[in-house]
Amino acid sequence: TVTGLSLIVGVNPDYVLQHQQAIVECLEDNDETLKGKTIDLLYKMTNYKNVNAIVEKFLTYLRASPSDSSLRKDLVYKINQLAERFATNKTWFVTTINQL
Repeated sequence: TVTGLSLIVGVNPDYVLQHQQAIVECLEDNDETLKGKTIDLLYKMTNYKNVNAIVEKFLTYLRASPSDSSLRKDLVYKINQLAERFATNKTWFVTTINQL
């Protein structure tokens, strides 16, 4: 499902956005590969309307993931990029970056 939606997001992002909650739930799966694909998909589908929710999920996942997790470096990079690109205001940006 995540792989298929990743292919669709570039063509029809609105369709993918309809499934945001189901996609977020994939972060709870035990499969590291699925988690990585889910993070990539959420990153690709982020916009000004959902940036707060997605970054908050990423931060929650980052706090809970083991320090040796291979996804941590990629996740920190993606959170930073999303905060720079879609910052709703300066306070949100600084608060978000400080949590990294």
